[in-house]
Amino acid sequence: MLSLLQRFLLFLFVLWGVSATVFLALHLAPGTPAQLLLGPFATPDALRQLTTELGLDQPAIVQYFRWLGHALTGDLGTSISIKQAVSSVLYERLTNSMILAVPAFVVATLLGVSVGLLSGIFRRGWVDHSANILMFAALAVPVFWLGLLLILFFGLQLGWFPTSGMQTPGSDGNWLDLVHHLVLPVIALSLAPAAVVAQITRSTLLNEVKQDYVRTGIAKGLSQRRAIMRHALRNTWIPVVTTLGLEINYVIGGAVLVENVFNWPGIGQLLVQAAISRDYPVVLGASLVLSAIFVAVNFAVEASYGLIDPRLRAHHE
Repeated sequence: MLSLLQRFLLFLFVLWGVSATVFLALHLAPGTPAQLLLGPFATPDALRQLTTELGLDQPAIVQYFRWLGHALTGDLGTSISIKQAVSSVLYERLTNSMILAVPAFVVATLLGVSVGLLSGIFRRGWVDHSANILMFAALAVPVFWLGLLLILFFGLQLGWFPTSGMQTPGSDGNWLDLVHHLVLPVIALSLAPAAVVAQITRSTLLNEVKQDYVRTGIAKGLSQRRAIMRHALRNTWIPVVTTLGLEINYVIGGAVLVENVFNWPGIGQLLVQAAISRDYPVVLGASLVLSAIFVAVNFAVEASYGLIDPRLRAHHE
C-alpha cells in the first residue's frame, strides 16, 4: 500500500497530467474564444484586440504555465463567457451536481447490493433469473437514452414528474419540489451502476459459498443461508467496495450526460457549455475539480481495505 507522501505526490501528478492534456486538447480544437464571442462577421482587428485582452496572443506553453501558477495559489481565473470567477461558478455548480450524484449513488448502492445478495442467496431461482434480466437490461441502455425514455413516459405522457431543471419556475424552492425534480435524473443515473454492483456482489458471494469454511459451517449444522449470512457475506465486501469506488466515479462522470438531458444546472452541464464556447478557464477548472474528486475517491477506497479486512492492514504494516 502506498505511503501518505506517495499518494499525495501521485495525486499532484495526476492533476498536472489532466490539466496539461485538457489544455493541449483545447488549443488543438478548431476555433478560438474571440471568434465565438464576436461572431463570424468580426473584423481581423477586433479579433486581434480581443485575443490580446484575453491573454491568448502568447504561445500556448506560456499561457499554460501562467494559468498553472495562478492555479497553485487557488486562482482558477475568470470565465471568458460569463465574466465571473471560475472558483465561485464551480462551487455553485458542483453543489448542484452533488445534490444529484449523492442520492444516485445511495440508490445504486442499496439497490445493487440488495439485488446482488438476493440473487446470490436464491441462485438459479426465479429471483436470480429476474435479477439477471434486469441487470443486463440496465447495462444495455445508454444513460442518455434512458433519461429520454423516462422524460417521454413519466414526464410527458403521464405527467408524474417534471422533465427539466431543479425547481419549478415561480416556486419558493422548497425541498419537496427539489425531490420531485430529482426522481427521474436519479433513476437514470443510478440504474447502470446498480446493475454493476449487483453483478459483482452476486459473483463474489457465489465464489465465497464454494470455499471450505462455508462448507465446514454447513457440516457443523448451519443452514446454507445462515452460513452465507454469518461467514461468506463478510468476505464479499472488498470487491464490492472496490466496485462502489469505481461507481462513484461513474456517477459523477455520468452526471455530465444526465445533467444535459434533464437541464440540471450542475458542473457537467457547465463543462459541456464551456467546451463548446472555448471557455478555457472554466474547462480547465472543471476538469481539475472532477479529476481531484476521482483520485480522492480511489485513495479513500484503497485506505478502506484495512478497515474492512484487518489482515490486509497487518500485511502492509
